[in-house]
Amino acid sequence: MFTPPDYQQYTEVAGTYSLNVILLSFLILGFASYTTIALYDRMQQASFFRREVWLVFASLALGFGIWATHFVSMNSLLFPIEMHVDYPISFLSLLPAIIASFLAFQLVQGPMKPCWRHATGAALLAEGMTAMHIIGMESMKMDAIYRFDWKLMVAANIIGGLFAYFTLCLISNPNRSKANRRLAVFFLTIGPAMMHYIGLFSMTYFVEIGQPLADESISHMHFLNAVIGIGVGLLLSGMLLTTYIDGYVDHWLKYFDVLTKLPNRRNWERQLSDETAVGDLAIWNFPDLQRVNQLYGYEAGDKILQQIGELLAKWKPKFAQLYRVSGNRYLFYVTQAGRSADFYKSLVIIQREIDQLLPIKRQEMRYTCALSKADQRKTKKQLYKEALMVVEQASMTRNWGLITFDPAVYGTSYEQEVLRDISKAMDEKHLYLAYQPKIAGRTESFIGVEALLRWDHPEIGPISPAVFVPFLEQDGRMGEVTDWIIREVCRQIHHWDRQGVDVPQVAINIPGEYMTEPHLLDVLWKETNSYSIDPGRIELEITETSTAKSIALATAATKRFKRYGFAVALDDFGTGVSSLSYLQQLPITTLKIDKSFTDVVPASPKECAVLNAILAIGLSMELQIIIEGVETKEQVDFLLDLQPDLIFQGFYYARPMASEQLIEWIAKAQESRGLVKIDKS
Repeated sequence: MFTPPDYQQYTEVAGTYSLNVILLSFLILGFASYTTIALYDRMQQASFFRREVWLVFASLALGFGIWATHFVSMNSLLFPIEMHVDYPISFLSLLPAIIASFLAFQLVQGPMKPCWRHATGAALLAEGMTAMHIIGMESMKMDAIYRFDWKLMVAANIIGGLFAYFTLCLISNPNRSKANRRLAVFFLTIGPAMMHYIGLFSMTYFVEIGQPLADESISHMHFLNAVIGIGVGLLLSGMLLTTYIDGYVDHWLKYFDVLTKLPNRRNWERQLSDETAVGDLAIWNFPDLQRVNQLYGYEAGDKILQQIGELLAKWKPKFAQLYRVSGNRYLFYVTQAGRSADFYKSLVIIQREIDQLLPIKRQEMRYTCALSKADQRKTKKQLYKEALMVVEQASMTRNWGLITFDPAVYGTSYEQEVLRDISKAMDEKHLYLAYQPKIAGRTESFIGVEALLRWDHPEIGPISPAVFVPFLEQDGRMGEVTDWIIREVCRQIHHWDRQGVDVPQVAINIPGEYMTEPHLLDVLWKETNSYSIDPGRIELEITETSTAKSIALATAATKRFKRYGFAVALDDFGTGVSSLSYLQQLPITTLKIDKSFTDVVPASPKECAVLNAILAIGLSMELQIIIEGVETKEQVDFLLDLQPDLIFQGFYYARPMASEQLIEWIAKAQESRGLVKIDKS
């Protein structure tokens, strides 16, 4: 391969290259590189498809582009010898490029230091391209022999590796700009192309002395050229189309309600602004839906919601938009001025139709339609707040039917004050996080903390989470606050790391309906990448009630979290409505046992029977088990006698504390070498 032949029997034959075909090969590789980067970007985002699907597609796109470029470049070589292709070997040469691409993209997301990830990934890509080139040349059958200049081959390998390194550095940066993205496409195009053509230029062809030569180049690669043309077109176009389809599906899931197919709350919030409202706004609220779910099951409740959605969509005026803004609320917004009278008539008709629809199994479902009328001063946000006031007051006074907002009747409630001030609280740091340590009972090792939300209102004073969290959940604002918590936790972990403070893991509570939102994974992935935090250091605590409505959606969401490396805990176990079958289906890592079980110990074997059963089930499933609310040494000793491999969280070890206090607590624990030691495993 690298040794020159016997010059007494062979003579060198030279060829030329077609510039047009060379340009075509660059275009093919450029298209493949653009497709690869687009698919790699989709792999980094929350997606309808699994991450592995995008990884395989990106590897196929790059591998196929490199392979196609090689054989197109062979078409650019013009010399007077017949060329044939061994098709099995030529298709086999595709594998090294695909496998090397797959391993490089997988490795660049791995746990190694960035410089080692990028260097190793670049080396894999370079060797994969070299192997593809050599096997590809083996598939070329011609009445000549060829030899490589090993110095040029090494140079080609180094150049290809350098460009691959620059590409991997660019694509692994979560905050890269559009210019960096274009630069990554450029590097991914130029690197393999230069490697191919340096490899071709390193080759020398020899024929036997006296062997007749053709007057022109004769290539029998027509079938392979057709495969390349069709394959590049179909494969790469198909992959790009898949990207756009996934983007559309992702957009649809974010902004439309799956059950009723109506625009959802996030879609409505995009319309909210401080601009003057054009027309009226009405909210339909059905507070008895929870009772229906409890009596007849969520299937019956979902069916009613679908029927209501269909009815509202049927009678929706053409001059209004309809949204489902929460589990039991629908919203109309009028988009044309001067339609107040027509809109009110439509609401009366809808009210009559709903009255005929709602009697369910001899039970009537009550409802409120809260109407807020526009004028020349009111904004969309103000109309929305006024309608929410009516809904809240109607639920408290049990006043049902069609109700119009009257400023003389509906003042600003305590709940509205809380909801009004929440954004300001996040911006001005009135909302903050406290951290409560978690301790491994047997070894007394510090294994992490739980981030707990606190609010010190400048006027009202400290507000308990038990008070303001239900308000936020009812108003659909808890997702916004959860995003803030995630950002704060990641920022804090980064700050601790820079200070040399070892906090192995931080648990974050995820509210019920928000856990299945694709946006949640987007925020988690973006923030952990932004601060270069291992996702395993974030534990997401979900509750039993958040899984009750749809175990399928909850399981799918939990699997996505696990696939991206986040730990998942099931919180308050034993107090919700789920069955043990849920525990088998949910791919969780940790089980948190509610404080109500801790309060009764020490206790008799009969009183501890349920607790013992939960511990046995959790351990049999190889789950970490955390006991919440331990306050005395007697409780700790009793529970450790039941099971030594328990983790504790409670006032006995530490109360929730601010970040600075936590640092002091860890330092004292290390100095005393007594109660708690830092777990570095």
